[in-house]
Amino acid sequence: MTPGSVDRAKTDRVLLHVDDPAAALASLHTATRPGAVVGLVEPDWETLIVDAPDIGVSRAFTRFVVEDTVRNPTVGRALGRLAVQAGFTVDTVHATTPVLRDAETADYTLGLGRNLERAVAAGRIEAERARRWFAGLSEGPFQASFTLFTVLARR
Repeated sequence: MTPGSVDRAKTDRVLLHVDDPAAALASLHTATRPGAVVGLVEPDWETLIVDAPDIGVSRAFTRFVVEDTVRNPTVGRALGRLAVQAGFTVDTVHATTPVLRDAETADYTLGLGRNLERAVAAGRIEAERARRWFAGLSEGPFQASFTLFTVLARR
């Protein structure tokens, strides 16, 4: 790709996976031409909440996701700052809180069961408490949420 050749760009849940989000945005700045519009979307996994009677397991689950599972779990809250540091002009920062009310969908979207197993294996959550917590999620009513940040910026 020729530097300065891109008019529009979007990243959606990409920066949470890269080694260096600031470097990725600097590369995006190089690739865009003056006046280009850029959309950035990233979650902040530290805002993940799962409603369950055992709030201790819910909190331990979120801590495990933040500390051991996602490479850049709080990049969403940093998007505006990182975009400015990369040379973009930020027009808007918008926060959305998706609320998941179906345990099966949340398990697929958030990896509840998969990450809970990993947390147990890592010794972060006691196995029997984890089993009861997960079983209780499908008994309902279920609710989980997290914050998703969207930044619209220009070069």
